[in-house]
Amino acid sequence: MDDKERIAKILNAYRKEICAKSPRSLTMWQQNRTVMPAGVGSLFRLADPFPMMVKRAKGARIWDADDNEYLDFMLGFSVMILGNAPDEVNEAINEALPRGTSYGQCHEHEFEFAKLFCDMVPGVDKVTFCNSGTEATMYACRLARATTGKPLIAKFEGGYHGTHDLLAVSFGRPRPTYDEFGPIEDPVAIPESPGLADGAWKDTIVLPFNHPAAFDKILRYASQLAGVIIEPVQGAAGTIPANKEFLSELRRITKEIGAFLIFDEVITGFRMALGGAREFYGVIPDVSTFGKIAGGGLPFGAVAGSAEVMRLMEYDTEPGSILMAGTFNGNPLVTAAGTAVLRRLSSEPQLYARLNAMGDHFRTEINRFAQECDYPATAIGVGSMFWMHAARGPINSIRDVRLGHRFASPGLRLLYRKNGLHISSNHGFISTAHTDEDITRLIEIHQAAMEELRAQGVW
Repeated sequence: MDDKERIAKILNAYRKEICAKSPRSLTMWQQNRTVMPAGVGSLFRLADPFPMMVKRAKGARIWDADDNEYLDFMLGFSVMILGNAPDEVNEAINEALPRGTSYGQCHEHEFEFAKLFCDMVPGVDKVTFCNSGTEATMYACRLARATTGKPLIAKFEGGYHGTHDLLAVSFGRPRPTYDEFGPIEDPVAIPESPGLADGAWKDTIVLPFNHPAAFDKILRYASQLAGVIIEPVQGAAGTIPANKEFLSELRRITKEIGAFLIFDEVITGFRMALGGAREFYGVIPDVSTFGKIAGGGLPFGAVAGSAEVMRLMEYDTEPGSILMAGTFNGNPLVTAAGTAVLRRLSSEPQLYARLNAMGDHFRTEINRFAQECDYPATAIGVGSMFWMHAARGPINSIRDVRLGHRFASPGLRLLYRKNGLHISSNHGFISTAHTDEDITRLIEIHQAAMEELRAQGVW
């Protein structure tokens, strides 16, 4: 038996243990597969060895269909910053429900929700609502092209901005060969799905993240570039923060060439700080897109900016206004839930210090342990967003992530689940419901998983 076969046998043993403790969950997923493609409603719900089948969630815990309890650091992919099923959000939804679930019209509760956005996020005068982060980034790019009269949008390698054709490019997911990605200074556009419209993704400019060559490439396309979109912390790439100096220079150069700077704050909005990445980094883009947290756990997206930047969304007064519409935009249940979340965050701004301190504690302890015991592992992230890569640092881009251990990463994820940790495959999040004891347990699970893989000869 060669080394690859031996390691596969070890990982398969972990998979069998997970299946054995969740037989009902496994059966439910297999049943889903008879009527749903892959048995899931989203690609990102797939997991090894099968997707989590959730029965209920509360606070910092989640329970599967077999009543196994897990410490939840996925939090609906960052959504539940107040923990699962927070009382104030449940009460807001229950209060709004008798008035109707959807109107397809304006309603009296939109103003307070929008006003909270404008008051909380620096540089925002106006906000418009939609139903997902994908929609929000699509509209932000449309607004940039309509305002500047230029055709092209640039994004960063490793950045995830939803599933529409323009930006479903160069996430950096593993491939048989990495040669096709192009040189680090000049990454090429790679479609992340069959069926994308050639006229969309082939014209998307792909930039190197946290690399000065990005600015040279921006200048190369300056006359055609309508906007540059960036995640201030790349989520799907593995929770990789942008350098503040990099963001500051990006702000300077986009102003210089007359291109929109778009912050994709679908994850970072209301998580890094009360005013999101704009406040945390002190860099004000032209437009920000939002989702997740501000929807209170319901489908949500938003585009926000200054009154001047949002001018071409003034449909009743401005010629050349962009097309933006949606039956469920500003849905009354969403605005009720979102208002409850934003009220809590704005009334307790000190909670960010506690959340960020817990994230710092995790990163400090894991990096200390890895260094002292000589593990090729690096904990990264910022504030209450974190991840541990099975690679020696520094981790500045998706290219660094690819240098990680081939078998350690899947082994770690299997052991996390086996040992009662619910977390995604590339990022973790902390909520106000988590305690210091929960962070200690999170650290212990990570350390034990590293020790287990070393003892088994996987790592």
